Amino acid sequence: MKNVCAYEAGGKNGKNRKNRAAVRAGISYFFMAAMLVFFMFPFFFMFFKSFMTNEESYSLPVRFFPSAWSIVSYKTVMDVTLLNYFKNTFFVIVFNVIAVPLSASLCAYGFARVKFQGSEVLFGVVLATIMLPAIVIQIPLYVIFNSLNWIGTLYPLTIPNIFGGGAVNIFLVRQFMRGVPKEIENSAKIDGASTWRIFWNILLPLCMPILTYIIVNTFLGIWNDFMGPLIYLAGKPENYTLAIGIYYKFMGGLSKQNFPNQQMAIGVLMVIPPSVIFFVFQRQLIEGVTFGGLKG
Repeated sequence: MKNVCAYEAGGKNGKNRKNRAAVRAGISYFFMAAMLVFFMFPFFFMFFKSFMTNEESYSLPVRFFPSAWSIVSYKTVMDVTLLNYFKNTFFVIVFNVIAVPLSASLCAYGFARVKFQGSEVLFGVVLATIMLPAIVIQIPLYVIFNSLNWIGTLYPLTIPNIFGGGAVNIFLVRQFMRGVPKEIENSAKIDGASTWRIFWNILLPLCMPILTYIIVNTFLGIWNDFMGPLIYLAGKPENYTLAIGIYYKFMGGLSKQNFPNQQMAIGVLMVIPPSVIFFVFQRQLIEGVTFGGLKG
C-alpha cells in the first residue's frame, strides 16, 4: 500500500514539474515573441510605408498599412544615379572581398609558419594597432591620401586593404592556421611542393571557414560604410557609394522632395542584400568565430 501511494505521489510530482516547465517555456516564448515584434516593428513600418503613394505617405494621422499598394516609390528611386552608386559600391566590395582575406592570409601564414627573429614582437605590434581608435588615424590618413591625389576617388576605399587586410583578420587566420597539423605541410614538402604551393593549395582551402567569415564581414562593413565615403569622396557625386549617395540624394542637400515612401523604399533596398548574406552564411559566421577562438 505504501509503495502504491509513493508511486502516485511521484507521478503527481512528475506531472507538476512538467506543468511548471511548460508554463516557464510558454512565458519565455511569449516574451521572445514580444521582443521580436518590438525590434521588427521599424522594418515592417518601413516596408509598408514604401508601398504608399507620395500623398498618402505624408498623410496625417500616420498610416501603417497602405490603402492601395503602389510601387511608384521604387520606380522613382531606381534611376540612373542609384545604379551608378550601386556600380561604385559593387566595385569596392568585389575588390575588398578578394584583397582583404588574401592579404590577411598571407600575413597570417608568415606569422604562423615562418619563424624569424622578432616575429612574436612584430605580431604583438600588429595586435596593438587594434587598440587604436579609428578616429585617431583619420587625419594622418587623409593627409597621406590627399598628398597622393586620391581624395575624391575610390582608391582610399580599396588600395590600403591590399596591405594586411586588418589586424583582427590577421589574428583570426593565424589562429586557424596554427591549428592545422604541420604533418600535412611536411608531407607536401617531401612530395616537392613549394612554399607558395603549400599555402595556395593546402592551407588556404583548409582555412575556408574563417575566410568565409572574413569575406562576409568585409561585405557587410563596406555595404554599411558611411564615414569612409563621406571623408574621402566629398564633392565627387559620380564616385559616391550607396551609403553616402542615398543620404545626399534622399535625405540631404541633393534632394528637393523628400517623400517618406521614397526614403522607405531605398531603406528596403539597402536592407535586402545584408539580410540575404546573413541568412545564407549565418552558420559560417558562427563557426568562423568559434574556430578562430579555439584553434591554436
